Amino acid sequence: MPFQAQPVIPVDMPARTLRSTFALDLLTQVAETLAPDAFAREMSNVFGNDIPPHLYTKLQDKLLAGEVQNPAVLLARDLGFEADYDNRERVIRVDWAFFLRTTAHPQHHWWLLTALLHEFGHHIDNVLRRELSDENAPLETDAPFEEGHLFTLWMTEAASPSQDDMTFAAYSEVASTDRQYATSWQQACEAIRDYLASTDLRFEPSHSHCDREAFEAGTDSKGSTHQTIEWVLRDFNFSQNEIDAVYFGNWLRDYSQVVDPKITRAADMPKEFPATLSRESWTDLVDVLAAKKFFDLRMHYPNEMKVTPNKLGVYRPTEHIDNPLVIDPPFPDPKVRDPDFEAWVLPGDPSLGADRDTSMKRYIGNAVGYMGQELRLAMQQGRSLDGLRSFGAALHVLEDLFAHSNFAELSLIKAGYVNVLPWTTPAHVKWNLPLVTGTFGATDVIASLAGPLGKILFSTAELEFELTQPGYRSDRDKVMLVLLSEHPDRDYYNAFNALLQARDGLVTLARKMGVDTLKFYRWLINTPAGILLNAYNSAAQGVLTWIGNSVDDAQTLLGSDPNVDPTLEPSHSQLSKDHAEHPLHDLAALLATEAVRKVAQSMVDYWAGKPGADPVAVASAFFCHPADSEWQYPIVMAWAESNPADVARSESKSELDKTQQAAIDELRAIQNTLIKDSQRYLDYVFNSKTSQASGVQGVLEQGFMKVVSSTTWWKDLQTLIK
Repeated sequence: MPFQAQPVIPVDMPARTLRSTFALDLLTQVAETLAPDAFAREMSNVFGNDIPPHLYTKLQDKLLAGEVQNPAVLLARDLGFEADYDNRERVIRVDWAFFLRTTAHPQHHWWLLTALLHEFGHHIDNVLRRELSDENAPLETDAPFEEGHLFTLWMTEAASPSQDDMTFAAYSEVASTDRQYATSWQQACEAIRDYLASTDLRFEPSHSHCDREAFEAGTDSKGSTHQTIEWVLRDFNFSQNEIDAVYFGNWLRDYSQVVDPKITRAADMPKEFPATLSRESWTDLVDVLAAKKFFDLRMHYPNEMKVTPNKLGVYRPTEHIDNPLVIDPPFPDPKVRDPDFEAWVLPGDPSLGADRDTSMKRYIGNAVGYMGQELRLAMQQGRSLDGLRSFGAALHVLEDLFAHSNFAELSLIKAGYVNVLPWTTPAHVKWNLPLVTGTFGATDVIASLAGPLGKILFSTAELEFELTQPGYRSDRDKVMLVLLSEHPDRDYYNAFNALLQARDGLVTLARKMGVDTLKFYRWLINTPAGILLNAYNSAAQGVLTWIGNSVDDAQTLLGSDPNVDPTLEPSHSQLSKDHAEHPLHDLAALLATEAVRKVAQSMVDYWAGKPGADPVAVASAFFCHPADSEWQYPIVMAWAESNPADVARSESKSELDKTQQAAIDELRAIQNTLIKDSQRYLDYVFNSKTSQASGVQGVLEQGFMKVVSSTTWWKDLQTLIK
């Protein structure tokens, strides 16, 4: 089970009221359309087979009789999650910051709708197991899988509201009129399915309390991450905004790795998309993702939260404890491409050796120096956005010690589990087996950029909103402009930019004349279909190529074994415990969490002016061979005794190869999904047939087309096509 922070106590906001019955209304509508046996069968798929069918029928009867109570919805500060359901109080809570974020623009309403659906699913599970069950035949306290996700998905498939435009919630406050929130059910269902397609429906990793079942849309992967590990900062009274600001610094270190010299071109180099991009373009793409990931902070601090080349930096092995070895470098000096790159470290460099006294690879000391530099900045800048960002950058290095080195393996070996693979061979050092990290390749991280960018490029969720707001630029627009600006054929960029200008004019004109904007946008985009279709295909192919390269590179490493060949250095992917499938994933997260806890305590003490507080010394002390420290052994022994199967898996090269293969298969799945999504998007926009209207509407549309043909933006687009 992934590490979870202790639950925080939310602060309810009784003066602000959110009301919603739409989830109950949808379930009631489904109950009206299904026979009792069919209803029970569908419900068991969501809430489990341990609930007998007659209880599902009993619930159906109560729904039809209007006897199922709708849970209250409370707005709360510092909830810790986007939303949660409390089984004891039988209420749904929605985090205030999440509420503001999802109601700021209509295209984000579906997130609030999803959270309310998700938590209502927990409410129904609570009703079944605590209200309707027989006291003489007690049930399990919770559904076997994540019923919130499963209920939400079921409603998108089974519910059919009478009107597509559906008001699903209303908000009011003292001395203020009601505000209602609505969305297209069809578009919301599409967005929800896209979200759930990349979500593990078996469990929700943000459930940190048995009675509070949370919805955490911001957790993008299974298991523990840099983000979930830093939830421990709540124990030191960090606010959610402060935790997000710390994580922003950590997150930037992860994404700085895409600015790798092997795939980054110098300013004077010719464009060769997708093989290389400029540093500025990599930065702009990361900025699009940051605006989505850190929406609240970006909204309040747009300048401070903008990703710039200086904040993002470039890939430097020092900042990640990576083994800096480069074999057969593609060109002599990376600094020619950008002076911020570190020089290549070639075979035989002294930094690649292990120090006899510390039993650690010497390059690890460079990472400790960088971490100390960032900690000192955080100490000086305090709990400001800059200080918290520097703190997060330092914590990234500390957390990577446990996720990307053989620290966990060597700790298990010292604890008596001598068959655990160390991912190194004996050396002339004090403790025989040295502490090492893996060599890094740009494709190890590029897929983490390509996957989210692909979702942005091929989603239709914002299309309707784009066609109501002249001058609005969606994330898709921004990504397209960045990618096409890197294409050698400038016509693609010019065509897409001209399309955006034409779209602004089309929307303005269509609103004045009262015609269907989407219909005429399809007509507009198909007039220069050749060049725009090529532009979309070029951008899509670039993203898919990045993932394909990651798959190919990862596949080539499966046969190598640094455990028996002293000439081989382990790769990042061989040592990395980032994926939840890795047998030592949870152990690495537990160790990292304890280290972060100790450093956070020292940093808070320093900020409070306590004498002797030294975060740099506390953090640096963790960087030693496991045989030279004792703090980790209670954690290691307790974990090993509880997880004998995972210990056994960490002793088998073939088992660990399976973990690597699972990561490769996941990349392939992302690639295949994006291929399908790209075709679906292109079909939706380019191949949709627009029917000819008749009567008054037909005359109106013909008049509209005549007016369009005389506009400047239409003529500019036609000139570009020619």
